[in-house]
Amino acid sequence: MGLGNLIKGQLLSSISYRASEPWELAQLYDREGKRIMYQSVLTVQPGQEVVLVNEGTLADIFKPGRYELTTDNMPITTTLKEWKFGFNETFIVETIFVNTNDIIDIPWGTSEKLTIPDNTFGMVNLGANGKYSFAVTDSAAFINKLMGTKNHYTVDDLKSFATSNISMMFKDIITEKPMNFFDIQGYCSETAAALQEKLNAFLQEYGITVKSMNVQIALPDVVLKAIDERAVMGAMGGANAYAFKKQVDAQAEAMVSMANNPSGGMNSVAGMGMQMAAGMAMGNQMNNMMGGMGQPQQAPVQQAAPMQQQAAGAVQQQAGAQASGPKFCSQCGTPITANDKFCSNCGAKLG
Repeated sequence: MGLGNLIKGQLLSSISYRASEPWELAQLYDREGKRIMYQSVLTVQPGQEVVLVNEGTLADIFKPGRYELTTDNMPITTTLKEWKFGFNETFIVETIFVNTNDIIDIPWGTSEKLTIPDNTFGMVNLGANGKYSFAVTDSAAFINKLMGTKNHYTVDDLKSFATSNISMMFKDIITEKPMNFFDIQGYCSETAAALQEKLNAFLQEYGITVKSMNVQIALPDVVLKAIDERAVMGAMGGANAYAFKKQVDAQAEAMVSMANNPSGGMNSVAGMGMQMAAGMAMGNQMNNMMGGMGQPQQAPVQQAAPMQQQAAGAVQQQAGAQASGPKFCSQCGTPITANDKFCSNCGAKLG
């Protein structure tokens, strides 16, 4: 091999790079010890930017396109190299290819449960996760403040840096504004917008713009059950329906307790009267709440009064019977009825 060919083999006539995988954010071009020639061809692909680095100082930045490197398109490098009268020799600069495409659907999540105070449920332990999208929009800031002296920078590198900050930002947001668990979808949307704003303000310093953000909040089972109940009862009668259901549940528990009481309770006429009266009262409350949801339901309300009177009469009758108590023969103690004139056991005259 001649001297000319040997020298030529040590020079770069063209520079280009294609990422080997989509999660690559930046790559230092490997010159393999070669020098760059005057009018070497630099090819920048769509979705890329190229940054020239001269002895540790960021120099010229190239957008997508094809360039023959000269003093005309390398003004900063020309100044740093002190090429006062142009150049036609070889030179050395480092070349970094930066991925400027949108990087989408990057998962995030809280590392542990967060304890949030709530007026309805007390202290609630919840977690959150979601996805976000971003892009490198300032290659110089990205290289200076994130990539640094690394030869390679990936999405995973950014995730490890950003995720812990996202968790802290999320906690700040949900403690600043009271959470409405009964409108969790709307709250998630508001939280996502606030979180995107906070994260974007933080990452702008590093040359990154957050393009989108979504949030999903994982609630405890007891809260999810309450939300489902509220949704069903809300369809039946508005905001008061949920409170009414809780009252109904409490009354139902009381009735079950009476039914299980062997000393009387629901097994007695009085208990039955109490059950009927409670049922009529609950019916009236339900009708009142549903009055604004279509045709007024007057008939059940009007019929409630006589039924309640019957129930009250039954209660009074039972109370009278319990007050007088059972009767017995004064001679032998055998139980007798009010209509008996003689004891069926000893024949003694009664009355």
